[in-house]
Amino acid sequence: MKKINHRPPVVTIMGHVDHGKTSLLDYIRKTKVTARESGGITQHIGAYQAEHQGKKITFIDTPGHAAFNQMRARGAAITDMVVLVVAANDGVKPQTVESIRHIKETKVPVIVALNKIDLPNLKIDNVKAQLAEHDIVVTDFGGDVEVIEISAKTGKNVDKLLDTILLMAELLQLKAEVDQPLRAVVIESSKDVHKGPLASVIVQTGSLKLRQDIYAHDVQGRVRALIADHGQQLNEALPGQPVEIIGLKSVPTVGDVIKEVGQDYDQPTQQKEATEAKFNFGQVETAADDLLALLENKPKLNLIVKADVQGTLEVILQNLDEESVNLIDFGVGAVTESDITLAASTQATVISFHLKLPKNIINLAKNSQVKLKSYDIIYQLIEDLQKQMLHLLEPTIDEVELGRAEILQIFEMRGEKIAGVKVKTGEIKKNDLFHLQRDDKIIANPVIKSMMHGKEIINRVGTKNEAGLTFKNKFNFQVGDIITAYKKVTD
Repeated sequence: MKKINHRPPVVTIMGHVDHGKTSLLDYIRKTKVTARESGGITQHIGAYQAEHQGKKITFIDTPGHAAFNQMRARGAAITDMVVLVVAANDGVKPQTVESIRHIKETKVPVIVALNKIDLPNLKIDNVKAQLAEHDIVVTDFGGDVEVIEISAKTGKNVDKLLDTILLMAELLQLKAEVDQPLRAVVIESSKDVHKGPLASVIVQTGSLKLRQDIYAHDVQGRVRALIADHGQQLNEALPGQPVEIIGLKSVPTVGDVIKEVGQDYDQPTQQKEATEAKFNFGQVETAADDLLALLENKPKLNLIVKADVQGTLEVILQNLDEESVNLIDFGVGAVTESDITLAASTQATVISFHLKLPKNIINLAKNSQVKLKSYDIIYQLIEDLQKQMLHLLEPTIDEVELGRAEILQIFEMRGEKIAGVKVKTGEIKKNDLFHLQRDDKIIANPVIKSMMHGKEIINRVGTKNEAGLTFKNKFNFQVGDIITAYKKVTD
C-alpha cells in the first residue's frame, strides 16, 4: 500500500509593490516561525515554513513587481493558493491586475488580504468594488473569494488570515504520496563562492535525501547537504517542505524539476541547452569574430549581466529587447576581472544586481573606462534598462546641479513680479537652466529675464548672496520655493 501523508499548503503572496507583501511575510516570520537548533537564524532559501495552530504553512518568498511576471507564473505552478495583498488606502493598481491575471491563468484558489486597515478614512467597499471589476468577487459582494481585513504593521487579523489558509488547505485535501518518485521544483538558485551551486526547492512528491543522486535537465549532482529555512541540516525533506540543496555540479534554472537518477523519468542529457535560447537571443559566443559581427549590426546596447541568483537573472534577461540589446555575456555570481576585460573590448555596460563590488573591480572598471552599474532593487534596474533601450539612438542625458537658491520674499516693480532669492549652495547664472521646486517637486522651469543685486544688473550670484530675479515665462511662485540651476551632461 502506498504511504499517503497530508502536507503543508504552499502559499504564494502576490500584489502591487508597496501594498505590504513584505511586511506581511516579515510579521508572520517573526511571530510564527519557531526558533530551532540554529538559534533561529533565518536562512534565505526563497521560502520558509510558519506554524499556526500546530500546523505548518509553506510560504514562497516571491518578488512583487510587475516585471516579475514570469517568476510569478512559475511560482503559481507549484502553489496551492495565492494570498492577494491589496492596500485598503490605495485599491487596485497595475501590479494587482497583473497578479489577478496570473491567478486566473493558473486557476489557483485566492484569498484577498486587505492590508493597512490601521490607517484612517478608508473606503473599503470601494476597494472591494474595484476587485469585482476584475472578477475577484469577495463574499461580502456575493462572491466566493474570502477577504480578510488585516494590518501587517500591527498584526491585526493576521491570525484570522492564517486560519483561513488552513481551512482552505483542508478543503483542498492536500496530500502527497511519499512513496512516489521524487519531484522537487527549483524556486531559487545561485552560486556560492564556498558552497558552490545552490538550489532552493520545494518537494512535491517523494522524499529528498542525503547522498541521493539527482538531476534536473542537464544539471546533475549528489545531495551533500540539505539546509532548511532556519539553517538546520536535515537528513530528509518531505512533500511541502522548502529546503536548499548543496551538491549539484552547476546552477539549475528556476522552475526546473529535481528528480532522482534511476527513476522512471527521462534521464539527463549530456548536451546542455543554450540558456540564451530560452530568452530568444540566439547563441551568444565570446569568440572575437562573433563579437565583431555583433558590433557591426545597427547600434545596440552591449550588456554583460551578473546577478546573485538564477531567478533574478532570468527576470532581467526576459526584460531585454533583442532589437536593442547585444547580450555579450551573463551569469550568476560575482563580477570578475574577466567580465571587465570583456566589457572593455566590446564597449559593454556591466550590470550587477545584489552583488558586492570589490574595490579592485570598481577601480579596474574605472581605469578601463567601463560602465559598471550596480542595483539592489530589481524594478529600478529594469526601468533604467528600458529607458536606455528606448533612447538607444540618443545620448543618455543626466542633470548636474550647479546651485540652489530659496525665494525669501516677493515684490513688484513697474508691474513686474520679482523673486527675492538667497543662494544656499553653489552658484546660479542668468543663462543657466532652472527648475522651480516646491516640496521637492518640480512645478516649473523658469527662464531668467533679469538678475539684479540692488540696482546693479548682474549675471551671476554665489553662495550666501542675494539677488532679485524676474522671469520671461509666467508661472506662480511663492516664498519658500527653491530655484535650482543645472546643466545637462551626456553619458
